[in-house]
Amino acid sequence: MQFVDEARFVVRAGRGGDGSVSFNREKYKPRGGPDGGRGGDGGSVILRATEDLQTLEPYAHRRLIKAERGRHGSGNNRSGEKGADVVIDVPVGTLVHDEDGLLADLSEPGQEFVVARGGNAGRGNASFATSTRRAPAFREKGLPGEEREVRLELRVLSDAGLVGLPNAGKSSLLRALSAARPKVGDYPFTTLTPQLGVVDEKTYREPFVVADIPGLISGASEGRGLGNRFLRHVARARLLVLVLDASEDPEGAEGALRAELHRAGLSEKPAFVVLNKIDTLDDELREYLREAFPGAMQVSALTGEGVGELRDHLEERLRSLSERERVAANGTGPDEHRIFRPTWKGLRVERVGDGAYEVSGEGVERLALRTDWESPEGVENFQRELEKKGIVAALKKAGAESGDEVRIGEVEFNYQ
Repeated sequence: MQFVDEARFVVRAGRGGDGSVSFNREKYKPRGGPDGGRGGDGGSVILRATEDLQTLEPYAHRRLIKAERGRHGSGNNRSGEKGADVVIDVPVGTLVHDEDGLLADLSEPGQEFVVARGGNAGRGNASFATSTRRAPAFREKGLPGEEREVRLELRVLSDAGLVGLPNAGKSSLLRALSAARPKVGDYPFTTLTPQLGVVDEKTYREPFVVADIPGLISGASEGRGLGNRFLRHVARARLLVLVLDASEDPEGAEGALRAELHRAGLSEKPAFVVLNKIDTLDDELREYLREAFPGAMQVSALTGEGVGELRDHLEERLRSLSERERVAANGTGPDEHRIFRPTWKGLRVERVGDGAYEVSGEGVERLALRTDWESPEGVENFQRELEKKGIVAALKKAGAESGDEVRIGEVEFNYQ
């Protein structure tokens, strides 16, 4: 399966089923009364993170994903069946965006997010029976489900990310550290997609995941080479390992890497330097690099020299990070900032032209959608609800006169 880390499509939840208009007609029950049942709610579209998938390729060419609509209600107070939900499995580490920004970060296996909620069902005429209105002959229509265009962005999750210029030997190092077998070659951009390897030594408390990130070049954050498309995977790593080719200008390579990480806003991530390919150097050059890169580890992925020490150092650094993260999770770290986007639910009456008015507000727009405009009793009930909510008075105050056009959502009618 091809590695795809971005997909865009429209999700559409199911519409709620309509309520029913029905009257009991059983023998010996002359006053059976209304018994129309409500419809079924529409199905929702749900995203679920799974470890069984590592790519967004199944959704690369999808244009629309929709859930079932709810069934209509029927007589004898029978409710309609709920529409079936659609569950979309996505890789762990998927970010969900819409036009307003980030909606969800599915970073845990089994985590779910309702990306489009099904529409509510309409009530049947049995729900409108009162002591003074014993035989209502109208019902509500179901509401449409939510619909939005979403963009999924996959950021590979790893404990440590190997970052370096092309041909720095990152793939060879991943082979030496773990049981992973990524493609290795003596030409640039051997790795075109992130490769993962699990380090599972018996002496370690827990296994950890190392990612081989495709090679970066100067200007990657501006789209050069493989571009900042792969910097997103660097952002998910808890610890960065800057892999430098010790045989070819390591000072310049480190400067280029740190500059790109800074431009991408990743310079604050924990990181340390590893000098690879030291098997090609003599003792004098090795000593020079110890002075030029104090604290850097020297390894050879080809011969295995220093790989064991690097593996132990990674485990130690990651364990230290885990302890710090645990302290932060217990409330002693920085406060979590959450963003809320409240929905405006007020009522507004505006004059939009000569003899034309627009009424907006979640409650009144839902009322208009629920109304069965083919039922005279349904229209009368809509008029009563407008009077109860003060909308008729608000229109009059705004200057509306008999015969003026009023628009509520997608519904237009004449003011009386």
